[in-house]
Parts: sequence; C-alpha cells; structure tokens
Amino acid sequence: MMAFHISWTYIVGELTGNNSQVDRVWPLLPPMYTAYYAFLPLLPFAPQDVKEAGLNHRVLLMFALQLLWMTRLLYHASRRGFFKWDEEDYRWPILRGIIPAPIYHVFHLVFIAAMQNGILYGLAYPTYLALRNPNTPLGGYDALLTGLAVVDILIEAIADNQQYSFQTFKHSKPRVQKPPSEEPLFVSQRWTEDEANRGFVTRGLWAWSRHPNFTAEQTFWWLMVLFPILTGPGSLDLPSSESILSPSTYTSYAAFWSTYASLEPLWPGVVISMLFLGSTAFTEWITKGKYRVAYTAYQERVGMFWPTGTLFKGLYLQATGRRRVIDNLVWGSVKATNGSTNGVTNGVTNGVNGAKGH
Repeated sequence: MMAFHISWTYIVGELTGNNSQVDRVWPLLPPMYTAYYAFLPLLPFAPQDVKEAGLNHRVLLMFALQLLWMTRLLYHASRRGFFKWDEEDYRWPILRGIIPAPIYHVFHLVFIAAMQNGILYGLAYPTYLALRNPNTPLGGYDALLTGLAVVDILIEAIADNQQYSFQTFKHSKPRVQKPPSEEPLFVSQRWTEDEANRGFVTRGLWAWSRHPNFTAEQTFWWLMVLFPILTGPGSLDLPSSESILSPSTYTSYAAFWSTYASLEPLWPGVVISMLFLGSTAFTEWITKGKYRVAYTAYQERVGMFWPTGTLFKGLYLQATGRRRVIDNLVWGSVKATNGSTNGVTNGVTNGVNGAKGH
C-alpha cells in the first residue's frame, strides 16, 4: 500500500509539475493505515492469536481520535482550497528555484514522495504496538491521553482559525473584517491595518508560539506514541548511559541496534518532530526574507513552538533592556504596506524613541 502511494504521488507530481500530491492525502493515510490494525481481528487472514483476542478497545480509541484529527484537517485544508488540482504548497516552487532541476527531481522522489509517505505509514506504528500488547481494559492513562488529544486538536483548530481569519483580512480589498458572528470559531481578534501591514499574525495563540498549529500537530502524534508505552506491560526500557557514551556502540550496526532498539516505540514521534523542525526552519527562512526586521523581532520575542520559550525570551529581553523595542516591532505600529523592511525600520525608530521616553 505504501509503495503504491509513493509511486502515484511521485508520477503525478512529475507529470503535472505540482509536488503537493502527498499533502492532499496527508489527512487520510494515517487513519487508513490505523484502520487496518483496528479491524485486523475481523479479517480472515489475521493471525489466530489476534482473532482470539478480538477487537482491541485501546486501538479503536486511537483510531477514533485519529478520525477526529482527520476531520479537522480535512475541513481546514478544504477551506484553503488545498484539494484544488492546481493548488500547490508555496514552498515547493521557491525550492525549485533554488536548487538545480536534476537535484530537485531526486529530492521530489526521496523526500517528498518516499520519505513523507513513509512517515505517514509510520504514524500507524503506535496502534500496531497497542494491538500487540495485552488486550487490557481501558484505564486512567487512556482517559488522560484521550483528554489531552482532544484538547490538542482544539488548540490546533483555534490556531488555524486565527491564521485563516487574519490572512482573509490581510488579502481582502478593501480590508474589511467579517462581523464576529461570521468569523471562524474561537476568533475574537479584530485585526488592524498595522497588523496587515506587518504581514503575519502575532496575536492570539500566535503571541505565545510562532507555530502553535505545528506544536499541536507534533504533540498529537506524541500522544499516540504514549498510548502503547503507558498502557503496555512495562515502561520504556531506556539504554544505560554507559552504552550511550561507549565508542563501541557506534562502530557496528549490531551494537548500535542493541543499544537503541528499546527506543523503537518513540521513533514515530521523533521522526515527525524532525520533519516539522526542518520544514518550519525553511518556512521561517521564506517569511524572514519578506518581512526581515519584523520577523527577526518576532523570532527574538516568541518561541518557535513552546510558550516556555516565549517566557524565557521575554525575561531575557527585559534583562537586557530591549523588550520594549522588540515588543513594539511585534505588536506595535507599522507605517508601511505589506510589512516591508522600510516600514518596519520606521517601527524600530518609533520603538526606540518610545523606549527612551519611558
């Protein structure tokens, strides 16, 4: 199944020049792969022990949470027009213009088609582990992880709604914000011309995290990873510090694998976080090129993912006497259109003058 999706997404992407084929099936594939494990006991070719154990309520719960995750993402992607045939992630044309065409074709095959499809398949691995564990009744950890997953999906929905509302206002001509009753759920912000001129959203959840939606997305899959670990027969068996620090661990595959095999259940979370770290860095590089001074200030003031980073950045800027200037760049007045460098530079001047005046 995974080989099929790698093949068609790569071929269609090459034929059309649109490399967002994997993005279109991103909401669908993890629940589809998970459904296989959720209903495997009902299939005629299932192993006998799986049939005898019957449907696993924990795996079914994980599948239900992924359906909720899928529903939210499908709605958001649909309203953004991401299922239109000619719609493509804006980052791919930029990347095509940076690297030579032969290298990009290899990148398309290896990273976009193969690796991302592999990641989507790997996101179902926690449900496989949960199915392999003893079919015990649901308990406290299941309730805790379920509650956190639902809250996490809600946070992601709020972040996406705030971004969508801001971008709709920013690109409207003339700039007129919809009445509160017509805004997406959980959007209470009334956007201003200054914010539109700055070019990117800095209020709501985005005042605490530069990418609250990405943070929630990663957290959701880490919660899936924790289901089989916390509810299984034993806790995660961490390798010893001696084996980690020993040079012999890294001189042979067998030694390396024997040391880190116990961490295998963590790999889906590790890989999805690595993917988001890399893609977020590229996204910010693009955004910083458009709104250099303002976005640099935003990076100095607000953490990339976690609000704790924002708190520490605020304390550091306060201690160094720069917080008022940076805060003005991130949340203050911008005098130019589209958040251009000149306009933001004016904002820097205003911020410095404002800081000196207090």
